[in-house]
Amino acid sequence: MELVFVGLLVYWLRIIVMAFGSWLEHRTAKPLVLQQEELLTVSIIVPARNEEHRISTCLDALSTLDYPHDRLEIIIVDDRSTDRTGQIARSYAERIPTLRVVSLTEAQTGNLQGKAGALDAGIQCARGEIILLTDADCAPHRFWARAHVAQYIDPRVAMVCAYTLIDGNSFFERYQAVEWNTTHTMASAGVYYRQYLGCFGNNMSFRRSVYHELGGYRSIPFSVTEDLALLQAVGATGRRVRYLCSTESSVTTEPCRTLGEYIRQHQRWVHGARALRWRAYVFVATTAVYWLSVVSSLVSWTPLAVAAIISGRIVADVILNIPPLVRLRRWSLIPWIVPTTVLFGFLELTLPLMALSRSVRWKDQVFVTVPPRTRTLTS
Repeated sequence: MELVFVGLLVYWLRIIVMAFGSWLEHRTAKPLVLQQEELLTVSIIVPARNEEHRISTCLDALSTLDYPHDRLEIIIVDDRSTDRTGQIARSYAERIPTLRVVSLTEAQTGNLQGKAGALDAGIQCARGEIILLTDADCAPHRFWARAHVAQYIDPRVAMVCAYTLIDGNSFFERYQAVEWNTTHTMASAGVYYRQYLGCFGNNMSFRRSVYHELGGYRSIPFSVTEDLALLQAVGATGRRVRYLCSTESSVTTEPCRTLGEYIRQHQRWVHGARALRWRAYVFVATTAVYWLSVVSSLVSWTPLAVAAIISGRIVADVILNIPPLVRLRRWSLIPWIVPTTVLFGFLELTLPLMALSRSVRWKDQVFVTVPPRTRTLTS
């Protein structure tokens, strides 16, 4: 029974720290009301590789953004697509006069492998003071650009991250929606404590001047989670990072459609999480203590202990998830916190095993995750 108490205490302490940090971080957001002269110039970069079936949804959303056209440009980076991605993007030029398509014909190497190279190519030809990033399978909110730009009224702010939402009505889709909400909430707490745990590259922005100061992705060591690598590089300079939680700052993306796609996604995240170093070990250690208490309660088969350890985690996760879901007006997802907590509890047991592989497959590319000097990319 003592181990059960310790497991619950450790897990609850972790949740309390995260819930409190995220709540404080979400309160720092600046209002959307901006004077015309305060609207900075913006460049939206959208990397796209073989996205002919999804890029129209993204471009339709970008065409309706509430932002002055003379202060906005959209750059689609066609990253060696073998389908009609580039052609479809160019067809939107009449509807979006500020749209440009940059085409890459060869694979990048070194630190610019994969998505980092496509992003860098777009940023290098961007003119905006603020760079906003999203993906070809995403649809930003109408006030997305304004919500991000409003945070840069504070000259100390160098980067802004925000929540990405997943829509859908199936069990698998709602499970992913709650899981992403949990991940965002912990990441936003990390930003408040200046312990940069993660972000989602399909909804982030930064000052172009800061990116060039850092040397961009050319100077940042290659990572299969290039968004986390950039976040940590900006954080290391001591500049301010903000993490927004609002419908206006959100983008909506598609969920993983198959279990295989979902596993590959999480394998990539686990490999990228190696960059967290001691922070990752703290997460693994606290999770291990929790599961030791679960095993202990099952071995001794004390019904009260089993009920306490399971219900204690569920209640803690409900407390963590409800505030951001309310802020985002996603009340319908609240009942799904319980099944998501139970299922993800079993998934987290497999996460260390995902880190054992030496390669990660993503977007029809295979990245070999070996020490930086010998990393390679194969197709």
